[in-house]
Amino acid sequence: MEPAKLPEPFAALADTLAADPTVERAQILGRALKAVPELQAWLREQRQFTMRALLDGPHDAADLAPRLQLSKQRVHDIASGHGRTRAKKETKPTT
Repeated sequence: MEPAKLPEPFAALADTLAADPTVERAQILGRALKAVPELQAWLREQRQFTMRALLDGPHDAADLAPRLQLSKQRVHDIASGHGRTRAKKETKPTT
């Protein structure tokens, strides 16, 4: 499985931010801010891909957990694509 590419607005930022401030730069930054949820999804996918590869290789959850400051269960959850944001939202009291 090949990792997905970084979402376009973010890949373009490095070159754009090196230039002087322009209207185009402001537009690009605005599009990047609107695409943050896409970036978060991409980062989660990359983390899951990496964790699976580490667990399929020479590492196990007991080795990775302390190095990543996670529990062994969380290492497995990340590798399997289970997020914890849904659980936090469900337990969060509504006001």
